[in-house]
Amino acid sequence: MNQQASGLTLTVKKAMDIMDCLGDAGGSLSAGEISRRLGLARSTVYRLLATLNAGGYVSPDRANSQKYRLGFKITALASSLLDGLELRQVALPFLTELRDIAQETVHLVVMDQGQVAYVDKVECSRAVRMHSAIGRRGLVHCTAVGKAMLAFMQEEDVARILNDQGLPARTPHTITDGAQFREELERVRRLGYAVDDIENEEGIRCLGAPVLDHRGRPAAAVSVSGPAYRMTMARVQELAGVVVDTGLGISRELGYSG
Repeated sequence: MNQQASGLTLTVKKAMDIMDCLGDAGGSLSAGEISRRLGLARSTVYRLLATLNAGGYVSPDRANSQKYRLGFKITALASSLLDGLELRQVALPFLTELRDIAQETVHLVVMDQGQVAYVDKVECSRAVRMHSAIGRRGLVHCTAVGKAMLAFMQEEDVARILNDQGLPARTPHTITDGAQFREELERVRRLGYAVDDIENEEGIRCLGAPVLDHRGRPAAAVSVSGPAYRMTMARVQELAGVVVDTGLGISRELGYSG
């Protein structure tokens, strides 16, 4: 490989690293933040961001033009892969089986811009159940799915999300103390599952576990949700292993081998 080709390869690698960095961040970053995370000169980051922006691979954040996020060109490029390996399609048999075992509503959730976004659900047949909708968004710190994903994310991303979103109280049971919440995430890492103990919605208790991608990073989370009088803590303990296995089963389908 000649010197010019070698230099071009290195430039392409740096551009790919920038896109990976924005993807891992789950939101927008400034050139300075990208520079620090990747150890690249800020001038190099600015130059590559300009090129990527021109191609539609990144775009300025609408809320802060000094920051960048992944562009819609990434979505277009990924569409062919998603047609063959769409998260909802892969997860649906697992979600249905979990619903049949738990006899409660089951959700599939992803992280988007520091919040949880509900992308699929399998309803139970019971008259009294959790009411939710695909497309609904929520806070991370008071949901089982949010905690399940946060617990397995990189520390700098956790800090950024908590700084941006805060720890507002949704119910009297919501954890609003930073140190206590960090202890909660450590417990989730240790056990492999998270519990929303009536922290997001009065009368509703949820149990969630992460779905990991091929790199071992959270791609999504699954949860079982129901009225607290049915989803008692004893019932949570009974279902914990099944929910963890469901998350692991979907993770395996996504290429996770840990």
